[in-house]
Amino acid sequence: MIEVVPIPAFEDNYLWLLVHGAYAAVVDPGDAQPVLRYLAQHQLTLCAILCTHHHADHVGGNRELLARFPVPVYGPAHEKIPGMTQAVSEGDCVRLPELNLELTVIDVPGHTAGHVAYYGAESLFCGDTLFACGCGRLFEGTPQAMHQSLSKLAQLPDATLVYCAHEYTLDNIRFAKVVEPTTLIYCNAKSMIATAGPSTSPPCHRAWSWKNAPTPFCAARFQR
Repeated sequence: MIEVVPIPAFEDNYLWLLVHGAYAAVVDPGDAQPVLRYLAQHQLTLCAILCTHHHADHVGGNRELLARFPVPVYGPAHEKIPGMTQAVSEGDCVRLPELNLELTVIDVPGHTAGHVAYYGAESLFCGDTLFACGCGRLFEGTPQAMHQSLSKLAQLPDATLVYCAHEYTLDNIRFAKVVEPTTLIYCNAKSMIATAGPSTSPPCHRAWSWKNAPTPFCAARFQR
């Protein structure tokens, strides 16, 4: 069984570590140092790097990790990813035998033109496409492309755990309350702030259920 470990980085990033036995793969390692520290502390060997898009806070640690662990680097076929060895796109399968895990690649352009997500074991690693109560900014894509990408993700099973790459929950809720003031959003803000910190302190176990109050999980669950 895969354990998914959130590693806080920068001000509000999540670097996700997929752990099974003595091996781990990392998703969007913008900073190598916290990943290396965790691997050393838990005597883990890195077996793969998976990148969702080319922004520096998602790929900045690739080369430093590769200097210590010469592993495959998976990334979107239409973007330049440091150290990439396996270019992937819609429908490709990423096989990680050390973790006994297979992940399906989903094209989700919008935040960037070639953005991808990885889905497997009822888990979605979606980079900057989808967040709790929000979606990513449009740096290279169009609103139409983002809408299509989000619609695609909405077709995944309800049990899917969503592992996004930033902690934007409180900011997204504040924004939603401004643009949709008549929509009831159930939010125990005091509880959330106590768990996640007032803004960007490392939350580690932050979650948002789109029908219910926050729950102590590492990811949000799909709720239509």
